[in-house]
Amino acid sequence: MNIINYLSTILLGLTAATMVCAQPAAYPNKPVRILAPFAPGGGNDLMARTLANEFNRDMGERFVVDNRTGGNGNIGTDIVARATPDGYTLLVTTNATIVINPQIFTKVVKYDPVKDFTPISLLASQPLVLVVHPSMPVKTVPELIALAKARPGTLNFASSGSGGSAHLAGEMLKSMANINMTYVPYKGSAPALVALLGGEINFMFTAILTAMPLVEQNRLRAIAVSTAKRNPAAPHLPAVAEYPGLEEFVSDLWYGLLAPAKTSPAIVDRLYKATQTALQNPDVKKRIEPSGTVLEGSSPKEFAQTIKNDLKRWGKVITAAKVTAEN
Repeated sequence: MNIINYLSTILLGLTAATMVCAQPAAYPNKPVRILAPFAPGGGNDLMARTLANEFNRDMGERFVVDNRTGGNGNIGTDIVARATPDGYTLLVTTNATIVINPQIFTKVVKYDPVKDFTPISLLASQPLVLVVHPSMPVKTVPELIALAKARPGTLNFASSGSGGSAHLAGEMLKSMANINMTYVPYKGSAPALVALLGGEINFMFTAILTAMPLVEQNRLRAIAVSTAKRNPAAPHLPAVAEYPGLEEFVSDLWYGLLAPAKTSPAIVDRLYKATQTALQNPDVKKRIEPSGTVLEGSSPKEFAQTIKNDLKRWGKVITAAKVTAEN
């Protein structure tokens, strides 16, 4: 071998070694933190921990749930918005912090729900159920609307707190049906349900898991679910959207997986595929679906569109009802 060939061989070897060293390390190669911005024990926490356990098995690395509560979920969400976009800080949250809070807590929320996050997958959705006091002479949504129009301003509805999904569902019904009703806020779903059971309130939207035992005891009457389609946990209940004039009515609670903006597409794809695997696991289905939660697993593009659509849809409701952090 002459000197030129010898030097060329060495140069090629060095170039190949440099390329190998330049390759990014396989993701993940250290523990990953999943922020859950609500308290342990709730639905969001359950979804985050279920996903973390499945990711542990799928990707061979530790995924640790970090509950950062406070500020109606805004504190934990903001941490992820400002985190390094390297895939090692993720967010499992609800549409409350991504869609609703930025339009209500305008002076407090500092993150942008579109610009500051990379959507990975819509994990699941959960319906609300519309329940009335048994003394109410209504068994369907059209009958409720007709009664409200016959008695303008006299019917009232409750929720677990102003600006929450139950409150906004009632406001959406008011707006779409063009009816005049009084909203009565409560500090939590329990006191609101007590008021409804006692006949102080005419109706409310509430979590299906909470409502159905009371319905089965004939203490409440369920007349519809708030999602676009009927729910497998209560297939006999129509969706509000089944009725003429209410086809666009959708008021569900959803859970989603997001990363900071500018996260690598390769990392997003790896997490999306792991999410698909997790949500198709029969054990996960058995754990999650009995509560009425519907597992989704949408693509990053589909999830991004869901967020944009919901921002617009809820924005109209919030503006029409004049919902702010002060009320």
